[in-house]
Amino acid sequence: MRRDGAKVVPVPGIAVFTDTLDQVNGVSNTYQYLAAYCRRRKIDLDFYTYGSRTSLEKQGSVRIYRYRPRLPVRYYAGLVFDLWTPRGNLLEDCREGGYDLIHAATPGSMGLNALAAAKRLRLPLVGVYHTALPEYVGTRRRSLMTRLGLPSGLLEQFTLEGCWKFVEWYYRHCQKVLAPSRSIARILGRRIRVPMDRFSRGVDTRKFSPEHRREPSRTTVLYVGRVSVEKNLPLLARIFRRRGDACLQVVGDGPFRKRMEQEAPNANFTGFLTGLELSRAYASADLFAFPSETDTFGNVVLEAMSSGLPVVVTDKMGPRELVDHGSNGFVASNDQEFELYLNRLIQDEGLRESMGARSRELALERTWDAVFGSLFDCYREVVQGHRERVAQS
Repeated sequence: MRRDGAKVVPVPGIAVFTDTLDQVNGVSNTYQYLAAYCRRRKIDLDFYTYGSRTSLEKQGSVRIYRYRPRLPVRYYAGLVFDLWTPRGNLLEDCREGGYDLIHAATPGSMGLNALAAAKRLRLPLVGVYHTALPEYVGTRRRSLMTRLGLPSGLLEQFTLEGCWKFVEWYYRHCQKVLAPSRSIARILGRRIRVPMDRFSRGVDTRKFSPEHRREPSRTTVLYVGRVSVEKNLPLLARIFRRRGDACLQVVGDGPFRKRMEQEAPNANFTGFLTGLELSRAYASADLFAFPSETDTFGNVVLEAMSSGLPVVVTDKMGPRELVDHGSNGFVASNDQEFELYLNRLIQDEGLRESMGARSRELALERTWDAVFGSLFDCYREVVQGHRERVAQS
């Protein structure tokens, strides 16, 4: 549908609700690429998210409704959630949008607004499981209890089950749930009896390319992402605490940065990088280390592969599905294996080059256009099914 009466675009009207759009993280990047995809094709798409003030921004065929948080909870600088839901003005804006479907990128506070809008307007709701909330919260809770010197077992189990109860409750309201990887779909399928589909990720192979490489002065191991305990970064800090045969470069920021700088004093911390600086950081490294055990996909792993890097990941959650073990990188089942595989790549330049070339080959097959084309096919299917159910009722 078109808002301006121009030539009809054969796609339903969609409103995307997300807690994060302007920040630097994998979820934000995904929706920024979705916005660019819709602008190029003149597809109408609206985003509902948070901002420093309530405003409406128009970017071609894309509109962004930003709402100032009323009861903000700051996870760290630049990432804010709002405890005040639902919001009357947001629901009214959504009613005027004339949508066919609501897309919830989160079960968080903006996701609760999405659920309220879908119920109020009697629209189908598609939910995306971007963040492994139970594992994410459990890891942070376990780290806090360890630092306080307190036993975490019983509290951790209580927290884990509580998170799962909330996740199950939320996604049961969806007509379809989209998972970023097969492993996440299997985990969700055991807990949530709702039709499922895939919403994978693509990569910009021109932005993330070996062409941006500048030879480093020494072997460089790269990490890109949020600098926080749920990314399992204490493991990298331990491995590189006093290492002299390779340099660890950490691109990103977060609540664990200060402590990690103390624990790995020889590492290079750049903070957030964007544009050409980020492209060069990827391409100028020699290998990519991603120890996270909580990521549902791992966009940064695909960006590293597109930049021609071999990667080392864990066998937990989504990133392992990007790695053909022994071909374009390694999948570690424990901390010892993770360090062993890093050592192999640090010491073997030829292995790094051959694996990096195969990483690039895989990335070239992962286009955003294909990802979003499948997403809109899913939208059409859900809207059609919803209309048929309404007609029969």
